[in-house]
Amino acid sequence: MIEDDPYLIPGSSVFGNKLGLTDADALEQIERRLVVQRIREGIPSGRFDLAHRRAIHRHLFQDVYAWAGEIRTVEIAKGGRQFQFRQFIETGMADVHRRLEHAGFLRGLHSAAFAEAAGRIMGDVNYVHPFREGNGRAQLQYLEQLAAQAGHPLNLTRIDPQGWIGASRASHDGDYAFMAAEIGRALEGRS
Repeated sequence: MIEDDPYLIPGSSVFGNKLGLTDADALEQIERRLVVQRIREGIPSGRFDLAHRRAIHRHLFQDVYAWAGEIRTVEIAKGGRQFQFRQFIETGMADVHRRLEHAGFLRGLHSAAFAEAAGRIMGDVNYVHPFREGNGRAQLQYLEQLAAQAGHPLNLTRIDPQGWIGASRASHDGDYAFMAAEIGRALEGRS
């Protein structure tokens, strides 16, 4: 918990929310249900830049958080690993977008090359971590759209949640192989 975190209900570790919930477990359950409903409605498309990430996050979490789609105003870390400093979030996502443009948004790559390139991109997308909460779910929707437009549809249910967390940690340290492996496992048409 961040001292004086403006996202939390004062004196608690529960995110302030539109639903008025003060119990973390109840908030998590309802949040997940509402996010699944929003995913079923369809995810906003975009240019795989920060505006696109913000639109996805806003869509997914609009029912729960007033700050859905807004760039975080606090520094955050997980497991002792600092995410992108907030003043560099725009620069970080601009770099990701520039690299995607330069690589033709990963179109025309065979499966293994796509998984490797997407692993690097998603590792860096994870590092940017622009939102106070909900980054992982928003980035999986971003990845799914990136893969589909590149001709490599994914089945996100094939991604092992613990494997994805481990891959995120490894990519934070510059090792993208685990992220590429998780993406490769999720590619449709692969057994």
